[in-house]
Amino acid sequence: MKKFFIAAAVLFTSAISASAGDQERPTTVDKLPANAQEFLAQHFKGLNVAFVVEDPKMVGSEYEVTYTDRTEVDFNPQGEWTSVECKYNAVPASVIPQKIAEYVADSNFPGQIIKKIERNPYTWEIELSGGLEIKFDMNFNVIGYDD
Repeated sequence: MKKFFIAAAVLFTSAISASAGDQERPTTVDKLPANAQEFLAQHFKGLNVAFVVEDPKMVGSEYEVTYTDRTEVDFNPQGEWTSVECKYNAVPASVIPQKIAEYVADSNFPGQIIKKIERNPYTWEIELSGGLEIKFDMNFNVIGYDD
């Protein structure tokens, strides 16, 4: 009997884990957290939304907003942006911290623009139009390059 309960518990846990994996679903901008809606309105008001995807997690949901020009903005469950990627244009200057913008402008990257910016609780990472990725710590000190 004990083996039966253990097997049932393992099966139940496996079923929950498997079902939590691929449950992305379409949603709309008005269903995003308020701060995510404000961020989009402030920095991307001239673009048209193609689609919004909600990705439920164990606690909250992550969101991905894709515009018709293929710009993508990702948000964590708290509605804070985590990534902005622009396929054909530069990331809006209003999104880029001043110290990162100054580093790119003052360094040996003439004519390059920031195509992608990501942040997490510990680091910032940018990708330039030439493909170079630069990683910064939370004080905007360069901690790595990757080409």
